[in-house]
Amino acid sequence: MISVPRWVASLRDPGMQSTLVLVGLALAGFAMMSFGWRGGARTPYVPLQLPWFVSGAMAGIGVLGMALGAWSIHLGRRMDATHRAAVEDLVHDVAGLAEDLRTGRKTFPGR
Repeated sequence: MISVPRWVASLRDPGMQSTLVLVGLALAGFAMMSFGWRGGARTPYVPLQLPWFVSGAMAGIGVLGMALGAWSIHLGRRMDATHRAAVEDLVHDVAGLAEDLRTGRKTFPGR
């Protein structure tokens, strides 16, 4: 049997895949802003700089904002799922303890 490296196994997690896609989108937004800035800086005539800034820099800011907003929502949902799982485990343990006390399988010390 072939041993899979740990980092490769972590890439199978859908949450990690989503994070990598959003990081890629953020990097694409930075690249768009860079290309828009460089294109506008190379154009000496000011009215011809506007298309570079609108298509490159403004679109890059939009893609970057979308990626960071989606990443924030993604992280919030993952934290909520972790919290929900912990609360569910706690409720399950307390229900099991209550059932043990009700049936007499466990007693408190001193009783």
